[in-house]
Parts: sequence; structure tokens; C-alpha cells
Amino acid sequence: MPQIDCTHNTDPLKLVREGLSQAQRQLAALAPEFAPVDQHGPAHRMIFARAYSAYLRFFNEKNLDAGDWQPFFSSDVSVQLAVASVQDVGYYKANIKANFDFLDKLDNDADLAGLRLNLGQLFGSAATLAAQLDQLALGLPHELPLQAQLQNLIRRQLAPALKSLLLYHRDGLLAASPPPAGPYLTEAAPSFDILGAAHTLPQALQTPGRPLSLDWIADDAATTWPQYLANLDNLLLYPDTGVYGSGSTLFSRVNHIATHNLFTSIFERFLKVYARTVGAAAEALEASFTARDTHEPHYGLFLAFLRLYERVRAESNTLTARHLDFYYREVLRLREKGAQPAHAHLLGELAKAVPDHLMAEGTLIKAGKDAKGKDAFFALSRDTVLNQASVAAMQTVYRHDAEPVAGGGHDAGRLYASPVANSLDGLGAPLTPELPSWHPFHNKIFANGALAQIRMPTATLGFAVASHYLLLAEGERSIDLRLTLAGPGPAGELKADALCLLSTAAGWLEKAPDGWHMDGGVLHLSLHLGGAEPAIVAYQEKIHGARFGVQLPVLQVLLRQRPDADYPYARLQDVVLRQCELTVDVSGVKTLSVSNDFGPVDTSKPFQPFGALPAVGSKLLIGAREVFQKRLDSATLQFDWQTKAVAYTTSPAPTFDVDYLVAGQWQLALMAGISLGVDSLPLTAGLNLTVREAPDLSPPEFYGNESRQGYLRLRMGTDLGLALYQAALLAYLRLPPTPTPGPAPAPPVAPVMAALSMDYTASQTIALDSTDAAAFEQRQARFFHVAPFGQAEQHPLLNGAHKTWLLPQFVFHSLDSGIESGGEFYVGVAGLKPPQNLALLMEVVAGTADPQTPKPPQHVLWSYLRRNEWVAFASNEVGDGTAGLLASGIVTLSVPRDANADNTLLAPGMHWIRVAVATKVDAVCRLLMVAAQAMEAQFTDQGNDPAFAATVLPAGSVTKLAAPDAAVKQLSQPFASFGGRGAEASGDFHTRVSERLRHKDRAIALWDYEHLVLEAFPQIYKVKCLNHTQYEPAPGPGGIYRELAPGHVTVVTVPNQQFQNLRDPLRPYTSLDLLLQVEAFLRQRSGCFVQLHVRNPKFEEVRLDFKVRLRDGFDETFYVKQLREEITRFLSPWAFPGGAAPSFGGKVYKSVLINFVEERPYVDYVSDFKLFHDTDAGPGTLDLAMVSGSLAVSILVSVPAARHAIEVLHPLAQAGAAEHCPCEAS
Repeated sequence: MPQIDCTHNTDPLKLVREGLSQAQRQLAALAPEFAPVDQHGPAHRMIFARAYSAYLRFFNEKNLDAGDWQPFFSSDVSVQLAVASVQDVGYYKANIKANFDFLDKLDNDADLAGLRLNLGQLFGSAATLAAQLDQLALGLPHELPLQAQLQNLIRRQLAPALKSLLLYHRDGLLAASPPPAGPYLTEAAPSFDILGAAHTLPQALQTPGRPLSLDWIADDAATTWPQYLANLDNLLLYPDTGVYGSGSTLFSRVNHIATHNLFTSIFERFLKVYARTVGAAAEALEASFTARDTHEPHYGLFLAFLRLYERVRAESNTLTARHLDFYYREVLRLREKGAQPAHAHLLGELAKAVPDHLMAEGTLIKAGKDAKGKDAFFALSRDTVLNQASVAAMQTVYRHDAEPVAGGGHDAGRLYASPVANSLDGLGAPLTPELPSWHPFHNKIFANGALAQIRMPTATLGFAVASHYLLLAEGERSIDLRLTLAGPGPAGELKADALCLLSTAAGWLEKAPDGWHMDGGVLHLSLHLGGAEPAIVAYQEKIHGARFGVQLPVLQVLLRQRPDADYPYARLQDVVLRQCELTVDVSGVKTLSVSNDFGPVDTSKPFQPFGALPAVGSKLLIGAREVFQKRLDSATLQFDWQTKAVAYTTSPAPTFDVDYLVAGQWQLALMAGISLGVDSLPLTAGLNLTVREAPDLSPPEFYGNESRQGYLRLRMGTDLGLALYQAALLAYLRLPPTPTPGPAPAPPVAPVMAALSMDYTASQTIALDSTDAAAFEQRQARFFHVAPFGQAEQHPLLNGAHKTWLLPQFVFHSLDSGIESGGEFYVGVAGLKPPQNLALLMEVVAGTADPQTPKPPQHVLWSYLRRNEWVAFASNEVGDGTAGLLASGIVTLSVPRDANADNTLLAPGMHWIRVAVATKVDAVCRLLMVAAQAMEAQFTDQGNDPAFAATVLPAGSVTKLAAPDAAVKQLSQPFASFGGRGAEASGDFHTRVSERLRHKDRAIALWDYEHLVLEAFPQIYKVKCLNHTQYEPAPGPGGIYRELAPGHVTVVTVPNQQFQNLRDPLRPYTSLDLLLQVEAFLRQRSGCFVQLHVRNPKFEEVRLDFKVRLRDGFDETFYVKQLREEITRFLSPWAFPGGAAPSFGGKVYKSVLINFVEERPYVDYVSDFKLFHDTDAGPGTLDLAMVSGSLAVSILVSVPAARHAIEVLHPLAQAGAAEHCPCEAS
């Protein structure tokens, strides 16, 4: 059994509707002129008088019956013009169309009499119109322009058409040979009056004599009607070769002529001339009233009466409007909506010496003068306390979602940070007049509907450790950082994703780690520095930048932004630490403070550690400031002997003892009897006695009386036997010389060192899960988060969560539903003195929020920075007048006392406000301004011109207090006023009340939903309601669309482009803010069981791919571009000025598009024309003859102009290529 998709189904029996537009709300029946009491004008009365006069007998001066009164009311030229002016051309056209429709309907093939009758009536209609137009032309005076105009139309247009008509008529009557047998038509008069006179049959126009004037002779060889008719006899058309075709049935013959363009064009010509004549007759009739002075006196009086009677008629025709008003106003007691006052956002600035100042509700501000010249005023809408706070900085952090970026492949989850959010590139480039706005959370650049790039710097994120253990001046240095986790950690090797920075005297030293991976429950990072690399020194803000706030060496571990790999933040963002263990292993510390009994020793060259004559108790004192301020795991002295000590032969081997300086006292012989010739000396016993584990950044010092810690002493335990040597030498010298004296005693040799160095290993543990306040106060090392715009120390006692995360946390850190887009917008406020209120004007570009992104509840989160931690405002501390950054408005924040300005996470010296969204960053609008000290004022009517309330006042119009206030330096109005609306017009009042009487302010039927929305929201142009339909779109082919969903109601809207800043003109989306307003409005009026969905249409793209040959002389580049734009305009006319409105459903035919392209004056021909239908499922691949909307909520639109594939054909090049076709080689 096939699987059923419960999220998508369609109803084959659904009601196919277009929806309702604003224009369609205007009911003709509500217009006062729809049912006038007297709808007859002067022309109708003139015709009536002419007809009525035939029934009145005229008695002459002898009181004898002399006929009727008709000569008095029919001879004036105005009567003829009146007859022509009142003709209903539409009625004539409808009757002609009915005849053609009958002949074109296949169901009538057996009705032979009906076929002949309808064809005969067509001939009769044209013949009658020809005769009546001829009579009109003959009856008009020559001085009347209409007479010459009509004669010219007859000669040039109607005479040739009548000639063809007569020939077709004769052929239809003469057709007698089967099949089919008998004539094709029956001589018949039209079933309606034409120009108010008797009918004329076509046969009558073909009789000798002069049935029509000579203007109708379309033959240069004929000068009379008999001669003209005789010539026509020689031009007879035969049914088997003429417009009747060669069908075998009467229907096929009659249908052939009824659909033949030669036959139908005759009636089109007659219709055009008829319509033109009626219009010209109406103009000539009006001129005869005012500009003609040749009327007979009696008829002139009659015309004067008719003109005066028009005033009476006009008055009587107000009865319907007055009756409607009486019912609406007096019976129902309804009134027009009053004017809505305009509003304006103002910014205040206080004098420097004024810390704060109350601007009371109702304070008047001048707004210029109205149309009457009277002063207009705006009044503050509420009490506002101004202070000295001002917006000084704006910054943004953004995490990208899975939306692909052109040229990229690893952008999902990547973080970006703009130090200057209100700039073109995030780095401070000025905004342009073409793009004066910026998005608070990102800066995406789109091209042809696809994301081309994110024009923001990538974010710098990581962590840092500051510790004196990192004082590593020289030698081979290894650093191990073991981060013990409180939970699971990331899998795999991470070293390629990390970059280490170490503080040196010249700045930051960049090093790639040797490894970074999980080792059990520990995240282990290792790093090695060679002897040639610079010393690691204490951090200094002037040199290193940043804001660590310590005087310790710093190791930063930053996450690399690699374009060829995923950003690792998502893998590490939820890692929580328990402790951080820092281990350093150094070999070859040579910067030692060395002295002996004779003073300081320069160890950079060979030296005698115990002097030239070492004796028992000779000392070598060694100080190592770097080493002895760290708790050591091991330490070893390395001796590089140039000359090792040699004792006198009878003396014991020389040794030395090791003493440690502890609290100013030497701890003796903790290591004793060590051979003086050893190459290395591991310090084991009492290793950390002399260590003072505290940061000491002072330069190394030689041992002195004030020294208390940090030194060890090598003390000679035995001498080299110098006394024995001297005694032996004297004894040797006293011996008498002999022929062969023995060798003299060998002297002892004092040791000489070529170099002295020290190796050591030290480790330190930073507890990150302890809440011991005493231990925290005595901490010697610190753990920091490195955020995009600053740094902050991390410890459970410093944050309310009592956790320490590995990396900085943002509003999206806890999401577990995959990579979601999130963003944080930081506003730096200078001059704020909490506790104070902060009123921020958030001016947005309305309609720029992504209308396809659903707005989550409680979407925008407001926080303030307190000691480097973000603290959410309480609900009663935030007054958001922007509907979650969907509309311009004022956000009032009550900043509490604990907000501080000396933070390091962001620039100090300012209080920082965070505007954050955890998901759906596109569900907010772009910003034009963020400014402090905002106030809202509205127009207050003081007898002003009624139209002033709806007047849009430009920026800078409302800036002066009506009563000057010394505390206020100035007011400014940065943007135009808004929200003003004039009093309801009478026609709108009638429409609203008539709809109200039907829907009763309840949304039950489709009609109710649509009319309620259009009345309440003039920004909506069209709305379509679909009952039992659930429509919940999603990016791509996902989402829910069910036309069989009981209880669901879907309302789809199309905005009025006049009121919208459309993100994509080709796709007229209703703004997200407006959709939410519509939904809230309908929920108050619909049933409690209705599941309502207010959505934008589903736009499906039409794409073309074809080849075109341009005419010679047309620039290829320019006209291909123009052709693309014209195709786009043809497919989506609403995106251009004066274009048509979008239509739900709709169809696009390939043949129509081919014809449109070929009609371009610069196009010679087209070939290989393909039509594709692109939907959310992807680009279409099938070449279609017709494209239609796939759903009831679909609207067909053009792809962007650049996506229409047009290849220009070059025939000469093609011919050359064809001559060398490989297929012809064989």
C-alpha cells in the first residue's frame, strides 16, 4: 500500500476563486448614480419628444388638421445627434457576439435553421448599421465636423468592408450544390434596433437604384451603384474556395466563415466606427447646445427648457443618496470614522548642566501652519524624563544557519561580528543613500534571490588563561593545558581548529598547538616553544590591546575561522569545565641570578663557581625568579663544565651540599655530599621550600641581605686538598736534586663552568567549579572567555549559573534542534546614571523583515550588562513599542542600579544593552536609527484644517516647543510623521456600513474574512480566504499544505505596494508585522475552534530558456538585457509602475510568450524556446507548453531577469560551423 503524506493533500472539488481586492469592494449599487430617479438626459427627451409629436395633431391657422407635430421636433440637427449619442454600443456588440457564439458552438451542428438564421442576422446587423450610418452622414449639415469625419470613415474603412460583406452574402445565398444542400443563410433582420431606425436587409443593398450614397463604392472603375453591383457580380466567390471552406456539412461551412478572420474583421471595423461615431455625436450634441445659433426659435426654446430641467433632474437624483444616508445615519445611527491624528517621533537634548528633566504629557510642540494659515501643534503622548544618556556604539554578533552561501560549503554555524553594526561592511564603511539602513543582526548580500555573501568580519572566539606560570623567558618550553570537563566533550582532533596567542614584549605570538583532543574526561591542549622564540611576558594593555585587566602572562586559545572546514563553536559551545590544570616544562633556563663569595658572577662566559681557591664552605648562590615563583613538580640544575674539579691525590673527592633560602633563613644540607663533578643535579629534597608561589614580575636580583625566598646555595662540603698539596710541594722542593728526580706533586684543579642552566616542570590547577569565596579571593591564575569585542574572567562566583563554560555563551547556546541562526545586537550608551529610564527610538524600514519567517513568541530578548554578565530585564522594566523590531517605535528600559559601565566584555565607559534573538534573525526589520531620549507626540486639533491630520510632515517640522524651556537645548524630528488619516469619505462610509450589516463584525464565511481584512487594513490590496485549508510553509519543499483540513482557515494576503517596502518586488510579500496584526484582528472575530493561518502566497517562478536572432544593427549586450527585463515585466507586471495586480492561480502559455518575444522590434526570430516551472522543490527540468499555479495559494512570478537564459544566434558563424560538421566526414 503506498505511503500517504498527511502533510499534503488537495481537494479536487474545491471552489476556485480569485479572492477579493480593494477595488472589488466598491459596490456599484451603493453609488448614488446607480439607480437614479430620472436617468434620462436631454438627448433621451429630444428623442421622446420626436416620437411623441407623431401622436399630436397639428391644426393650422384655419383650424384644419394639417398632420402631426413631428416636423417641429425632428428636423433640427440636434435630434439626429441625440439619436446617435444615446446608442448602446455594448448592447450591439453583445448581440453580435451572441450570433458568433451560436455559430461556433459544436452542439448546434444539427440546428440548420438556427445556423442559417444567426448567420443571416450577422449580415443583417452590418447592413442595417451601414444604412443608418449613411443616413446620418447625409442628414448632417456640411458645416458640422462630424459629417466630414463620418464620410471619411465610410470611404476608408467601411466601404471595403461592405464590399466583402456583399460578396460573402451572395455566395451564401447562391450555395446550392450538395454537400450541403441549400443556402448557408436566411435573410434576416437583426433582433435589436440600431441607431433607432428600421432594419435594412443585405439584399436591399444589392438592388438597382441608389440604396447608399456614392461614398460606399469601393471600386475605382464604378461611378454608379448599378455599375458597382455589376462589377461585384464578376467577383463572385465560390463556396469550395472562399471563406465558407470546403466542409461536408452546413455547420462546417458556417463555422468556417464565422471563425475566419476576413469575415470577423468586417464586424470589428463596423464596431469601431460605430463606437467612434456615438462618442463624436455626444460631443457634437453638447456643442449644439452652447455653440450653435441656427436652431429654429421654437426648438431653441425647447432646448433651453431641457437644459434648465437638468437642474431639477440632478436634484431629484439625489433621492437615492439621501435615502441611503437617512437609513445609515438616522435609523442605524452610524457615522463616518473620524480623522486619526498624525504621530511623530522626537529626540530631546538637555542642556549640559541639567542631569534630567521631565517632559510632561500634553507639552505642545509647534508643527508649522495648516492650509488655513493657522498654527498647528503636536502634543507629547506621555510623560518622559529626559537625561544625558546617548547611544555611542552599536555592535553585532551573528551565527549563520544552514542557508548556503555562494562559493562556500562550510558556513553553517559560523559566527560573525561587526564592531560597527551601522555600517556598510561591519567595520565602519559609511552607509550609502541607496542603502541607508542596516540589519541589527547580520549583513547578508543577495544576488538573484540567492545569498551571495555575508559582509561581516568573522568573529574571534575562544578562551584564555592568565598565570605567572606562563612566565617563560627562554629555553625549550612546553605548555600543557588539561581542561577537566563536567560532561561529555567533543570527539576527534581539534588542533587544526585552534590558534594559540601568547603575550610577548612585541605583542601576541601566534602558535599552532601540537595537539588538542579529548583524553578521557579531559580536553588536552599541548603547545611547544623553541629556544629561538621570544620570551613570554606579562600582558600589557597598551602593547597587546584587549582588556584582560591583569599583569600576568596570557595564553589565548582562539577558534580558527577556516573557510574549508566547519566552524567548531557548535561542537564546543556546551562544554562545561570543572578545573583547568596548567603545566609548563622548560629546559635551559639560563637567566639566573648567580653569585659566589666574591660577588655576582657573569654566567654568559666561563666562570669559577667557587672562586679560584675553593675551600670548605665556599658558596655558589643561584636565584631563578621565573622558577621559584611556581610550585615545582621537578627541577634540575644543568652544569656545563669547562674544567671539572680535580682534588689533590690524597684528598677525598670534592663534594657540595645544597641549601634553600626559606623565609630569610638557610635550610642547610637538605641535599648533601653531592659530587662536584656531576653534569646535572635534580633538586628533590625540599624542592618547593624556597618557592614563593605568587606572581613576581620584578627583574631578577642577586642574593642580598633582604632576600627572603627564591634562592638555593651550593656549599662546598670538602675542599680540593690545597693544604696537603702545598705541604707536599714544600717537601718536594726540599729534596736534594738527584740525577733523576721524581715528578713534582700535581696541584688540585679548581672547577670552571662554561654555562649553568636550569630545567623545571611546574603545574597549577585553577578550580572552576568551586564556590569558595576565600579561595576565589586568593586566586593566582584566571580563566577568561575571549568574546568578539572583549574578554571576561569566568568563575562560578562571577556568574549566576554557577557554571564555567569553555567558550563565551550567546542566546543560542542551549538550542539542541540543530544549527539555528541567532544574533545579538549591542547598544552602548554613554552618559547613563542608573537607576534611570532609557527611551530608545528604534526606527525601522517597515516591511523588511522576511515575511516567510514565522515570528516566534517572545522573540526579542532585552538584557543589560552587569559585571560582564548579561542580565535580562524584568517584564515590567521593558516597554517595547516596536512589536519585536517589526515597526518603528520607542523602547523604554528601566535600567537598574546594578548595571555598571566598567565591563571588559565590551568597551568600558558605557552601559551596554543587548537586543538578542535566539532564532529567526530574519524576522526583524532593518534599522535606520537607534537613538536615546526619544518621545512620541501626536497632532492635537485646535480648530485646524481637517486635512491637516492626514498630512505627512517631513522630518524637521516638529522641533520647537510652544513654551520655551531653558532645560531643553533642542528637539529634533529625524523622520516624517506617520499614522495620520483623514476623515472617512462618504463612499468608503457606505461600503463599510454595507459590509458591516452583512458580516456583523464576525468572521464566519469566506466573504466575512476577506471584507473584514480589507476594511481594517488598507495596506492589503488583495486577500483570499480558503476554508478547511491548512497552510504552514517552510523553507524548501517542506511545510504543510492540506486542502482537506477541517477546522483550519487560511487567509492569504497580497500587499498594496504603495504602502510597502518590498524586499523583492517580483514577490510581493506582506510584511511580517502586518501578517501578525491581521491574525490578531481575525482571532478576535472568529470562532474559538477555528485554527487560523494568515500567510503570504506561495510564489512559483516561471523561467525561460531560448535562442534569439536579433535584427541587424541592434547592440547585442544592450538588447539581450532589455529583452530579459521586458520578459520579467510581462510575467510580473506588478513589480513595475503602472503594472497589473498579482493573480492567484493563473496560467502562462508558451505560445503567448513566444508571440510576445517575436513582437519585440529588435527580434528577428526565436528558436528552441523552453518554458520551465520552478517551485520550492527545485528548478524545473521539463519543457512545458503551459504553466499554472500548483496550489490555490500560488501566484506565478518571473524569475529575476538575469536568470532567463537567452542565447543570441549568429547565422554566419553557424553556417561556417555546419560546413565542417564531423558527421559529414564519412
